[in-house]
Order: sequence, then structure tokens, then C-alpha cells
Amino acid sequence: LDLYDNPDNLFVAGFIGSPAMNFLRGKVNGGGFEGPAGVHLPLASAPNGSSGRPAVYGIRPEHFALADDGAEAEVQVVEPTGSEILVAAKLGGEDVIAVFRERHKFKPGDKIRLKPDPRLVHLFDESTGKRLSA
Repeated sequence: LDLYDNPDNLFVAGFIGSPAMNFLRGKVNGGGFEGPAGVHLPLASAPNGSSGRPAVYGIRPEHFALADDGAEAEVQVVEPTGSEILVAAKLGGEDVIAVFRERHKFKPGDKIRLKPDPRLVHLFDESTGKRLSA
């Protein structure tokens, strides 16, 4: 569980967990993150002096919520698995997976607004893959 909750690097973050962690490339922008196609994503806190730094934003599929102030995503595939619904979507042109325990009637082409829980975001150095700490 410690590896799942606090991965030291991109390899461990992507290896532990199913479905795998979502990774979005971009840069730290003030107190947030600017992802693909200029999508703004929340950070609980950013490392000191990291504004403008290229980074990889990691968020587990179950740590997305639907929110009016979330980033727009387009539903590609909906897969009910019984107790959960897996949603494959495009967020800023990149593929992401979101998992919901609530019942939703999404269909391909629907626009939804996904908001990562900033307390559960993982930030990694783009070049080394090492975890960045605030």
C-alpha cells in the first residue's frame, strides 16, 4: 500500500495498480499544473521554485471526480464492471481512465468535467522520473 500511495518514481507509479495511473505531461504553473493543450489541473502544493518546470502529473483513475470546475474530457468508451464504471476519455487530447463507483449513463462523445483530487496527485520530474515533493 505504501508503494501504491507514495510511489518514488514513474515506473513504480505505473506498475502498481489496476487500472494503471494516468500520466499527463506538462509543467508546474504557479500553484497548479498546466497539462496537455493548456488544460489546468489542481495541485495541493507545488515544490518551491518549480513554477515553469516540466513535470509529469500522475493521478489514479479512482481519484477523479465529476465537478463543474473540472477539466473538460470527451468520453470514448464506457465499461461497466459491476461495482464500478470505467470511463476511457480524452483530456486535453490525451487518453485517461476514470473509475466511478456511482452509476452514470455516459456514452461515447459525451463531454464530462473531470477534477482530480489535488491531495492525491503525484508529481514527477519529467527527465528523471523521480517523485517531486512540495
